Amino acid sequence: MSDPAYTVVKASARKGGLLTREQLLELSYSKDLKELAGRLKERMPEFEASALTAKVFEDALYGAYIAEVEEFMRISDKVSKTLGFFKREVEDTSKAESLKSILSGNLPEKQKEELLSRLKAGGLGREIEEASNAFSKYGILGLVDVIFAKHRLLDLCEDLVRSGGEAMSGLADFLKMKVDYFNVITIIRGIKNGVPQEALQDLLIYQFGSLSEERIKEAIKQGEAEKAANFIMSFMPSKGAGARDLEKRYEESLSKVAQRAYYRNYSNLAAVFAYLELKLRETKNLIRLANIIERGLDPKRSLQEFIY
Repeated sequence: MSDPAYTVVKASARKGGLLTREQLLELSYSKDLKELAGRLKERMPEFEASALTAKVFEDALYGAYIAEVEEFMRISDKVSKTLGFFKREVEDTSKAESLKSILSGNLPEKQKEELLSRLKAGGLGREIEEASNAFSKYGILGLVDVIFAKHRLLDLCEDLVRSGGEAMSGLADFLKMKVDYFNVITIIRGIKNGVPQEALQDLLIYQFGSLSEERIKEAIKQGEAEKAANFIMSFMPSKGAGARDLEKRYEESLSKVAQRAYYRNYSNLAAVFAYLELKLRETKNLIRLANIIERGLDPKRSLQEFIY
């Protein structure tokens, strides 16, 4: 069946498959990665780790997530490209790293052009062009990751707007929160890392979110991460203090928006997007847990900082 409605049915059927806070806490009791692998295997039969290292766990968990996204993409041709956003959320990281290696490497010009052409052949010409220009102008490799994330999110928003009312039904709050989260994180971390104001303005998304262009630019002008955070929080219903507090608020808000879209039984694509968003968050939490266990840290204490 190639029908968007079937993707909704499939996503809704997996409500019991997402880990609860209590289940993640139970996994944190694993004394080592071997025990964690065994517990994960009980819940996720498809999980296969070829070695007991956090990096292998990361690759296996992301691999399982991508396979699930591709499963949804195959169900409906109509939404396959749009759902590819979640696949790009994982795969763009390695592509951005490849581009950073090319840009920062002392390579002959001809070899560099050949490598860039291969990357562009994967459909990322716009991202590569903008990232290359940004690196030439500012010399900051971290801008590459942000530019990839910006275009990934813009593609998602534009695809959904073109698809019309049914695709957007139930997703408006989700998209606004995704865009706001991207803008806020980019501003706060950009200022912390000394990214010039001009560069930050070029990196941000001025459509689709709830923060106006005027407020976004005014936040950048604050010049310090804490001041920018407090400026943004001055427009929020409940007050807080500091950059970390602001980041955590947006992370929690994005999770709550996704949970509402998923568990309130929307009979449209909102359920699918929300499920894949929550599943990606779960995957990242499990990867983080594997790293904590490998390093011998106290998982139960660290879990207090997790967003569910």
